[in-house]
Amino acid sequence: MTCLARVFGVAAATVAAFSAAVSAQEAIFIVRHAERTDQSSDSTLSAEGESRAERLARHLRDAGIDAIYSTSFRRTLGTAAPLAEALGLDVQTEPTLGPAPMGSDDRVGRYVEELVTRLGERHGADRVVVVGHSNTLPALLAALGHPEPISIAGDEYDNLFVVLPQPDSPPTVLRIRF
Repeated sequence: MTCLARVFGVAAATVAAFSAAVSAQEAIFIVRHAERTDQSSDSTLSAEGESRAERLARHLRDAGIDAIYSTSFRRTLGTAAPLAEALGLDVQTEPTLGPAPMGSDDRVGRYVEELVTRLGERHGADRVVVVGHSNTLPALLAALGHPEPISIAGDEYDNLFVVLPQPDSPPTVLRIRF
């Protein structure tokens, strides 16, 4: 059993222990898109990124995932695709992040707010995967109640956050490198 498999086993046990008391999602798996081919606004995954997306699918295929959310960019959709295919799920792309308006990044705040609302309305007791970006993941973690700021460097593609909501307290958040 790999170290990562043991971590997922611990996470699953923790989820099961708290699932009866949690009124939100059972667990939210949050991951940044895998490596991209270039820095264009809608780049595809590189060969290394495709390999990482396959690894993510292998790690999460037995985690009881009920839904997968992604932004509509090719690199996030490419990261989500192997898992969605393995599970027979559609990747949800609503709400949309949309292009960045000049001089403003309010779109990230609006996107995260809409996503958190959607997750609460549609997936109250589910295990959900969200594939995003280095700027959306920290905002999403904060919106879900994680009290510590998270930073993701531009060259970091190996972060997987497991958010376990807790009744009457901030969520437990595991940061795993894969």
